[in-house]
Amino acid sequence: MKKHIKVYFNHFDIGEQDLVTCECCQKEGRADGQGFDIHHINGRGKGKDIIENLMCLCRKHHSMAHESKLGKNELQLIHNYFMQGTRRVFVK
Repeated sequence: MKKHIKVYFNHFDIGEQDLVTCECCQKEGRADGQGFDIHHINGRGKGKDIIENLMCLCRKHHSMAHESKLGKNELQLIHNYFMQGTRRVFVK
């Protein structure tokens, strides 16, 4: 398992059999299943493997982030709300 995934899983005490949630749309799925990625808000080369820079995204929203359809500022705002426990749908 890659370091950034371990950091995210450890922070939320998630195991590979547990459910993860897309921070944008609240879609849920198993952590070991296909379809969810731990995304660096500030790219790997620019950001660290710390929880403030990592968010869980479904494949749809992960692709949107890499296609710049979701900007870094928007992703950071969504992640900040998620970390505060404000779990609502931001992007469909």
